[in-house]
Amino acid sequence: MDPLHERHELTEFQKGEIIEGAKFSSHAEIARDLKIPRRTVSNFLSRATRRKSVNNLPRVGAPRKLSQSSIRYLVHTAESETRVPFAEFSINTTFGNVSTRTLRRRLKEEGIRKWRAVGRCLLTQKDAKARYKWAKAHRHWTKEDWAKIIWSDECIVKQDSDPRQLWVFRRQNK
Repeated sequence: MDPLHERHELTEFQKGEIIEGAKFSSHAEIARDLKIPRRTVSNFLSRATRRKSVNNLPRVGAPRKLSQSSIRYLVHTAESETRVPFAEFSINTTFGNVSTRTLRRRLKEEGIRKWRAVGRCLLTQKDAKARYKWAKAHRHWTKEDWAKIIWSDECIVKQDSDPRQLWVFRRQNK
């Protein structure tokens, strides 16, 4: 959920202030004093009148096991230690009582998931200069000149290499 529009329950103090304030002030004034949306005040008062109670109804599902600070720590750990498996997060004392599925869900909410690591050759400064020089030398070529070139994809096949894939944490937009 968007942090700017994150929902919060009214505290007992706020509920009392709204009930008492409704006797003397408008909904807009109460909202301004408590720094909450006017619709929250209106909705709370109509629900309290209809139910004849200020208590919240029971919620479906279990409460979240991770606090916001635990989620921030989880995100920080995932971004700094990208190769750690989910199973090791569960073993960690901070998240010991939380399932790997829950950890995966919380990271997904933050836009982080496991991606298969791809080995790439590093482009050295020397290689970059050589490629730039080659591109400048061939920039005047026409389509007919390029049509005479045979292009091929090259790949490396290694025998007896490790069959396990390496997975790393990454944000989806990186």
